[in-house]
Amino acid sequence: MRTFYITLLLIATLQISAKAQQLPLYSQYVENGFLFNPAMAGSRIYTPVRLTIRNQWVGIDGAPETQALSFHKNFGDRCTTCDAIGNPLSRRSNQRGTAIGGYIFNDKYGAISRTGIEFTYAYHLEFKRQYYGKRGTRLAFGLGGIFYQYKFDGDYIPVGDPLYTGGDIVSYIPDANFGVYLYNNAYFVGFSIAHLFESSVKMGDAGLDNDIMLRHYYFNAGYTFNINNHVSLEPSVIVRRTLDSQNYIDVTAKLYIRSFWLALSYRNHEQYVGMIGINFAKYYFGYSYDYYSNNELANQSNGTHEITFGLNLDVPKSMIKEIMRRNRTDAAKTRRKIRQKRTNKFMFF
Repeated sequence: MRTFYITLLLIATLQISAKAQQLPLYSQYVENGFLFNPAMAGSRIYTPVRLTIRNQWVGIDGAPETQALSFHKNFGDRCTTCDAIGNPLSRRSNQRGTAIGGYIFNDKYGAISRTGIEFTYAYHLEFKRQYYGKRGTRLAFGLGGIFYQYKFDGDYIPVGDPLYTGGDIVSYIPDANFGVYLYNNAYFVGFSIAHLFESSVKMGDAGLDNDIMLRHYYFNAGYTFNINNHVSLEPSVIVRRTLDSQNYIDVTAKLYIRSFWLALSYRNHEQYVGMIGINFAKYYFGYSYDYYSNNELANQSNGTHEITFGLNLDVPKSMIKEIMRRNRTDAAKTRRKIRQKRTNKFMFF
Protein backbone atom coordinates (compact mmCIF):
# COMPACT_ATOMS: atom_id res chain seq x y z
CA MET A 1 0.00 0.00 0.00
CA ARG A 2 2.82 2.40 0.84
CA THR A 3 4.41 1.79 -2.57
CA PHE A 4 1.06 2.39 -4.25
CA TYR A 5 0.61 5.83 -2.68
CA ILE A 6 4.19 6.88 -3.33
CA THR A 7 3.83 5.82 -6.96
CA LEU A 8 0.71 7.96 -7.35
CA LEU A 9 2.45 10.97 -5.85
CA LEU A 10 5.54 10.50 -7.98
CA ILE A 11 3.56 10.23 -11.20
CA ALA A 12 1.53 13.34 -10.40
CA THR A 13 4.64 15.30 -9.45
CA LEU A 14 7.13 14.19 -12.09
CA GLN A 15 4.79 14.77 -14.99
CA ILE A 16 3.45 18.00 -13.39
CA SER A 17 0.07 17.38 -14.91
CA ALA A 18 -1.73 20.38 -16.36
CA LYS A 19 -4.63 19.63 -14.03
CA ALA A 20 -2.52 19.58 -10.87
CA GLN A 21 -2.52 22.27 -8.20
CA GLN A 22 1.17 22.80 -7.51
CA LEU A 23 0.76 25.16 -4.52
CA PRO A 24 -0.44 24.30 -1.01
CA LEU A 25 -4.14 24.56 -0.26
CA TYR A 26 -4.68 26.59 2.93
CA SER A 27 -8.02 26.31 4.71
CA GLN A 28 -7.63 29.34 7.01
CA TYR A 29 -7.40 31.84 4.15
CA VAL A 30 -10.22 33.72 5.92
CA GLU A 31 -7.68 34.90 8.51
CA ASN A 32 -4.41 34.98 6.55
CA GLY A 33 -5.15 35.73 2.90
CA PHE A 34 -1.72 37.35 2.60
CA LEU A 35 -0.32 33.89 1.87
CA PHE A 36 -1.89 33.99 -1.61
CA ASN A 37 -2.39 37.73 -2.25
CA PRO A 38 0.57 40.11 -1.73
CA ALA A 39 -1.75 43.14 -1.96
CA MET A 40 -3.18 42.16 1.44
CA ALA A 41 0.10 43.18 3.08
CA GLY A 42 -0.77 46.03 5.43
CA SER A 43 -4.51 45.35 5.39
CA ARG A 44 -4.60 45.10 9.20
CA ILE A 45 -4.19 48.01 11.59
CA TYR A 46 -1.51 46.01 13.43
CA THR A 47 1.38 43.77 12.32
CA PRO A 48 0.25 40.12 12.27
CA VAL A 49 2.91 37.43 12.65
CA ARG A 50 1.54 33.98 11.81
CA LEU A 51 2.96 30.45 11.92
CA THR A 52 0.80 28.02 9.93
CA ILE A 53 1.27 24.26 10.09
CA ARG A 54 -0.83 22.09 7.78
CA ASN A 55 -0.77 18.28 7.64
CA GLN A 56 -2.95 16.82 4.91
CA TRP A 57 -4.22 13.23 5.03
CA VAL A 58 -2.50 12.47 8.33
CA GLY A 59 -1.35 8.86 8.57
CA ILE A 60 -0.54 8.39 4.86
CA ASP A 61 3.16 8.27 4.07
CA GLY A 62 4.16 10.98 1.60
CA ALA A 63 1.00 13.08 2.09
CA PRO A 64 1.39 16.89 1.76
CA GLU A 65 2.86 18.81 4.71
CA THR A 66 3.19 22.60 4.75
CA GLN A 67 4.71 25.15 7.14
CA ALA A 68 4.63 28.92 6.61
CA LEU A 69 5.84 31.81 8.78
CA SER A 70 4.50 35.20 7.63
CA PHE A 71 4.25 38.84 8.64
CA HIS A 72 3.16 42.13 7.07
CA LYS A 73 3.12 45.75 8.21
CA ASN A 74 1.53 49.01 7.06
CA PHE A 75 3.63 52.17 7.52
CA GLY A 76 0.70 54.56 7.09
CA ASP A 77 -0.80 56.65 9.91
CA ARG A 78 -2.67 54.46 12.35
CA CYS A 79 -6.02 55.44 13.78
CA THR A 80 -6.10 56.75 17.34
CA THR A 81 -9.63 55.57 18.10
CA CYS A 82 -11.30 52.20 18.30
CA ASP A 83 -14.87 52.53 17.01
CA ALA A 84 -15.32 49.25 15.14
CA ILE A 85 -18.28 47.08 16.03
CA GLY A 86 -17.48 43.74 17.64
CA ASN A 87 -13.84 42.71 17.95
CA PRO A 88 -11.71 45.56 16.49
CA LEU A 89 -8.90 43.11 15.70
CA SER A 90 -11.13 41.39 13.18
CA ARG A 91 -11.62 44.56 11.16
CA ARG A 92 -9.70 45.56 8.08
CA SER A 93 -7.22 48.45 8.18
CA ASN A 94 -8.10 52.11 7.63
CA GLN A 95 -4.51 52.95 6.70
CA ARG A 96 -3.12 54.06 3.38
CA GLY A 97 0.40 54.25 1.97
CA THR A 98 3.27 51.79 1.91
CA ALA A 99 3.27 48.27 3.33
CA ILE A 100 5.76 45.43 3.33
CA GLY A 101 5.55 41.75 4.12
CA GLY A 102 7.21 38.42 3.71
CA TYR A 103 7.04 34.77 4.53
CA ILE A 104 9.17 31.67 4.69
CA PHE A 105 7.60 28.41 3.56
CA ASN A 106 8.27 24.70 3.29
CA ASP A 107 5.93 22.50 1.29
CA LYS A 108 6.57 18.77 0.96
CA TYR A 109 4.56 16.04 -0.75
CA GLY A 110 6.02 12.63 -1.48
CA ALA A 111 9.46 12.97 -3.02
CA ILE A 112 9.06 16.69 -3.80
CA SER A 113 9.70 19.66 -1.52
CA ARG A 114 9.60 23.43 -2.07
CA THR A 115 11.43 25.62 0.45
CA GLY A 116 11.74 29.33 -0.08
CA ILE A 117 11.12 32.93 0.87
CA GLU A 118 9.03 35.81 -0.46
CA PHE A 119 9.37 39.57 0.09
CA THR A 120 6.36 41.76 -0.69
CA TYR A 121 5.75 45.45 -1.33
CA ALA A 122 2.22 46.88 -1.37
CA TYR A 123 0.71 50.32 -1.72
CA HIS A 124 -2.76 51.30 -0.45
CA LEU A 125 -4.75 54.09 -2.13
CA GLU A 126 -7.75 55.72 -0.46
CA PHE A 127 -10.82 56.66 -2.51
CA LYS A 128 -13.02 59.62 -1.67
CA ARG A 129 -15.66 58.54 0.78
CA GLN A 130 -18.55 60.41 -0.83
CA TYR A 131 -18.17 58.33 -3.99
CA TYR A 132 -17.22 54.90 -2.66
CA GLY A 133 -18.99 54.55 0.69
CA LYS A 134 -19.31 56.33 4.00
CA ARG A 135 -16.72 54.08 5.65
CA GLY A 136 -14.00 54.78 3.11
CA THR A 137 -12.68 52.37 0.49
CA ARG A 138 -9.08 51.47 -0.33
CA LEU A 139 -7.39 49.83 -3.29
CA ALA A 140 -4.07 48.05 -2.73
CA PHE A 141 -1.55 46.76 -5.26
CA GLY A 142 1.06 44.22 -4.18
CA LEU A 143 4.09 42.60 -5.81
CA GLY A 144 6.10 39.79 -4.27
CA GLY A 145 9.48 38.46 -5.32
CA ILE A 146 9.91 34.79 -4.52
CA PHE A 147 12.94 32.50 -4.53
CA TYR A 148 12.78 28.83 -3.59
CA GLN A 149 14.54 25.49 -3.75
CA TYR A 150 12.74 22.70 -5.59
CA LYS A 151 14.10 19.33 -4.44
CA PHE A 152 13.47 15.75 -5.45
CA ASP A 153 14.39 13.36 -2.62
CA GLY A 154 16.76 10.73 -4.02
CA ASP A 155 15.73 8.21 -1.32
CA TYR A 156 12.46 7.68 -3.19
CA ILE A 157 14.24 6.41 -6.31
CA PRO A 158 15.40 2.76 -6.19
CA VAL A 159 18.88 1.85 -7.41
CA GLY A 160 18.76 0.87 -11.06
CA ASP A 161 15.87 3.21 -11.89
CA PRO A 162 16.63 5.51 -14.88
CA LEU A 163 16.11 8.51 -12.61
CA TYR A 164 18.54 7.30 -9.96
CA THR A 165 21.50 9.65 -9.39
CA GLY A 166 22.71 8.58 -5.96
CA GLY A 167 21.50 11.77 -4.28
CA ASP A 168 18.91 14.52 -4.17
CA ILE A 169 18.05 16.47 -7.32
CA VAL A 170 17.84 20.22 -6.64
CA SER A 171 16.82 23.27 -8.65
CA TYR A 172 16.70 26.94 -7.55
CA ILE A 173 13.84 28.98 -8.99
CA PRO A 174 13.02 32.73 -8.94
CA ASP A 175 9.50 33.95 -9.65
CA ALA A 176 6.99 36.63 -8.65
CA ASN A 177 3.43 37.03 -7.33
CA PHE A 178 1.05 39.93 -8.00
CA GLY A 179 -2.25 41.00 -6.47
CA VAL A 180 -4.88 43.72 -6.12
CA TYR A 181 -7.21 44.16 -3.15
CA LEU A 182 -10.27 46.43 -2.86
CA TYR A 183 -11.63 46.73 0.68
CA ASN A 184 -13.27 48.70 3.46
CA ASN A 185 -14.92 47.82 6.78
CA ALA A 186 -17.91 46.31 5.01
CA TYR A 187 -16.54 44.26 2.10
CA PHE A 188 -13.42 43.08 0.26
CA VAL A 189 -12.60 41.86 -3.24
CA GLY A 190 -9.20 40.46 -4.21
CA PHE A 191 -7.46 39.02 -7.24
CA SER A 192 -3.94 37.61 -7.39
CA ILE A 193 -1.58 35.64 -9.62
CA ALA A 194 1.11 33.27 -8.32
CA HIS A 195 4.04 31.97 -10.42
CA LEU A 196 3.67 35.08 -12.56
CA PHE A 197 6.62 34.16 -14.82
CA GLU A 198 5.83 30.42 -14.96
CA SER A 199 9.45 29.55 -14.21
CA SER A 200 10.89 26.26 -15.42
CA VAL A 201 12.08 23.52 -13.09
CA LYS A 202 15.42 22.37 -14.53
CA MET A 203 16.69 19.19 -12.92
CA GLY A 204 19.78 18.35 -15.00
CA ASP A 205 19.98 14.98 -16.72
CA ALA A 206 17.43 13.26 -14.49
CA GLY A 207 14.61 13.48 -17.03
CA LEU A 208 12.87 16.39 -15.32
CA ASP A 209 13.99 19.19 -17.62
CA ASN A 210 11.87 22.24 -18.31
CA ASP A 211 8.76 21.31 -16.33
CA ILE A 212 6.71 24.45 -15.82
CA MET A 213 5.40 25.84 -12.55
CA LEU A 214 1.97 26.83 -13.78
CA ARG A 215 0.51 30.28 -13.20
CA HIS A 216 -2.15 30.13 -10.46
CA TYR A 217 -5.09 32.54 -10.23
CA TYR A 218 -7.01 33.44 -7.08
CA PHE A 219 -10.21 35.43 -6.67
CA ASN A 220 -11.82 36.09 -3.29
CA ALA A 221 -14.60 38.30 -1.99
CA GLY A 222 -16.62 38.74 1.18
CA TYR A 223 -19.05 40.97 3.04
CA THR A 224 -19.41 41.63 6.79
CA PHE A 225 -22.84 41.92 8.40
CA ASN A 226 -22.74 43.52 11.85
CA ILE A 227 -25.52 41.80 13.79
CA ASN A 228 -24.95 43.74 17.03
CA ASN A 229 -22.11 45.26 19.04
CA HIS A 230 -20.57 41.85 19.72
CA VAL A 231 -21.51 39.60 16.80
CA SER A 232 -20.85 39.83 13.08
CA LEU A 233 -21.22 37.39 10.19
CA GLU A 234 -18.88 37.30 7.20
CA PRO A 235 -19.77 35.13 4.19
CA SER A 236 -16.95 34.84 1.66
CA VAL A 237 -15.81 32.88 -1.37
CA ILE A 238 -12.46 32.02 -2.91
CA VAL A 239 -11.81 30.54 -6.37
CA ARG A 240 -8.44 28.93 -7.17
CA ARG A 241 -7.39 27.64 -10.58
CA THR A 242 -4.78 27.40 -13.32
CA LEU A 243 -5.63 27.90 -16.99
CA ASP A 244 -5.54 24.13 -17.49
CA SER A 245 -7.28 23.01 -14.29
CA GLN A 246 -10.79 22.97 -12.92
CA ASN A 247 -11.89 25.55 -10.36
CA TYR A 248 -11.37 24.92 -6.67
CA ILE A 249 -14.11 26.89 -4.91
CA ASP A 250 -14.55 27.49 -1.17
CA VAL A 251 -17.73 29.07 0.17
CA THR A 252 -17.34 30.10 3.81
CA ALA A 253 -19.53 31.52 6.56
CA LYS A 254 -17.51 33.03 9.40
CA LEU A 255 -19.06 34.15 12.69
CA TYR A 256 -17.30 36.61 15.03
CA ILE A 257 -18.38 36.60 18.68
CA ARG A 258 -16.33 39.20 20.52
CA SER A 259 -12.72 37.95 20.32
CA PHE A 260 -13.73 34.45 19.17
CA TRP A 261 -14.52 33.27 15.67
CA LEU A 262 -15.73 30.09 14.07
CA ALA A 263 -16.35 29.20 10.45
CA LEU A 264 -17.64 26.50 8.15
CA SER A 265 -16.52 26.06 4.54
CA TYR A 266 -17.79 23.97 1.69
CA ARG A 267 -15.27 23.17 -1.05
CA ASN A 268 -16.37 21.61 -4.32
CA HIS A 269 -15.83 17.86 -4.71
CA GLU A 270 -17.66 17.27 -1.40
CA GLN A 271 -15.10 18.71 0.97
CA TYR A 272 -16.01 20.42 4.25
CA VAL A 273 -13.86 22.51 6.59
CA GLY A 274 -14.60 23.45 10.19
CA MET A 275 -12.60 26.26 11.82
CA ILE A 276 -12.35 27.92 15.23
CA GLY A 277 -10.06 30.56 16.67
CA ILE A 278 -9.44 33.52 18.94
CA ASN A 279 -7.89 36.90 18.15
CA PHE A 280 -7.44 38.75 21.43
CA ALA A 281 -5.09 41.67 22.19
CA LYS A 282 -1.59 40.52 21.19
CA TYR A 283 -2.34 36.83 20.65
CA TYR A 284 -3.95 34.71 17.94
CA PHE A 285 -4.80 31.03 17.56
CA GLY A 286 -6.71 29.17 14.85
CA TYR A 287 -7.49 25.53 14.09
CA SER A 288 -9.22 23.88 11.13
CA TYR A 289 -10.17 20.34 10.16
CA ASP A 290 -10.85 19.25 6.58
CA TYR A 291 -13.32 16.43 5.93
CA TYR A 292 -13.59 14.70 2.56
CA SER A 293 -16.83 12.80 1.96
CA ASN A 294 -15.89 11.41 -1.46
CA ASN A 295 -12.12 10.82 -1.60
CA GLU A 296 -10.73 7.31 -1.27
CA LEU A 297 -7.20 8.51 -0.44
CA ALA A 298 -8.37 10.98 2.21
CA ASN A 299 -10.82 8.52 3.76
CA GLN A 300 -7.95 6.17 4.58
CA SER A 301 -6.23 8.93 6.58
CA ASN A 302 -6.88 10.59 9.94
CA GLY A 303 -8.05 13.80 8.29
CA THR A 304 -6.40 17.09 7.43
CA HIS A 305 -5.38 19.43 10.26
CA GLU A 306 -4.23 23.05 10.05
CA ILE A 307 -3.05 25.04 13.08
CA THR A 308 -2.06 28.71 13.15
CA PHE A 309 -0.26 30.47 16.00
CA GLY A 310 0.15 34.22 15.95
CA LEU A 311 1.28 37.45 17.55
CA ASN A 312 -0.32 40.84 16.94
CA LEU A 313 2.43 43.46 17.04
CA ASP A 314 1.96 47.23 17.07
CA VAL A 315 -1.64 47.01 18.29
CA PRO A 316 -2.63 50.59 19.26
CA LYS A 317 -2.87 50.96 23.04
CA SER A 318 -6.21 52.70 22.66
CA MET A 319 -7.55 49.61 20.89
CA ILE A 320 -6.43 47.24 23.67
CA LYS A 321 -7.90 49.57 26.31
CA GLU A 322 -11.19 49.66 24.42
CA ILE A 323 -11.30 45.86 24.17
CA MET A 324 -10.63 45.53 27.90
CA ARG A 325 -13.23 48.19 28.72
CA ARG A 326 -15.87 46.39 26.65
CA ASN A 327 -15.07 43.08 28.32
CA ARG A 328 -15.40 44.64 31.79
CA THR A 329 -18.67 46.33 30.84
CA ASP A 330 -20.10 43.12 29.39
CA ALA A 331 -19.03 41.12 32.43
CA ALA A 332 -20.67 43.66 34.75
CA LYS A 333 -23.91 43.48 32.73
CA THR A 334 -23.86 39.68 32.90
CA ARG A 335 -23.37 39.73 36.69
CA ARG A 336 -26.26 42.17 37.11
CA LYS A 337 -28.55 39.96 35.04
CA ILE A 338 -27.62 36.90 37.11
CA ARG A 339 -28.26 38.75 40.36
CA GLN A 340 -31.58 40.03 39.04
CA LYS A 341 -32.68 36.53 38.08
CA ARG A 342 -31.76 35.23 41.51
CA THR A 343 -33.64 38.08 43.17
CA ASN A 344 -36.74 37.51 41.04
CA LYS A 345 -36.63 33.79 41.79
CA PHE A 346 -36.37 34.46 45.55
CA MET A 347 -39.27 36.95 45.46
CA PHE A 348 -41.41 34.45 43.55
CA PHE A 349 -41.01 31.85 46.28
